[in-house]
Amino acid sequence: MAQQELILDEPADAGKPAEEQVAAKEKPKAQQPKEVRDEWDCDGDLSRESLQAVIDKNRAQVRNCYEKRLKVNNVLQGDLKLKLKIGANGQVAALAVNGSLHDNEVFGCVRSVAQRWSFAPPTDGKCAVVQVPFQFAPKSN
Repeated sequence: MAQQELILDEPADAGKPAEEQVAAKEKPKAQQPKEVRDEWDCDGDLSRESLQAVIDKNRAQVRNCYEKRLKVNNVLQGDLKLKLKIGANGQVAALAVNGSLHDNEVFGCVRSVAQRWSFAPPTDGKCAVVQVPFQFAPKSN
């Protein structure tokens, strides 16, 4: 009986020293993908006073969003966390709303009003990220 011939494919890097094999597998730095930054990655800052002034000026808008839904659900209560990315021009570049209030209509309303807010331009960077908490509970009569 004839024995079958066993043929092995020789790897392209066969016989190269280990250093060359490693170098061949690594991509040149120019071809490696650039670091992907998170949408919320910012290195600027806003003064607490200027942030507080904008929040105080617009607090009634946020409260109105809650009050509209309170008419439909008179036991609606909880917290709302507003995360804002302020661009170099002081305008809201991105925002997110979440919290224990769990009411999509309030969240949508707050997103809508907060998108139009204007802040002082951030210092030390092109943008700044701030988080603003709100607490909601029905007013006692």
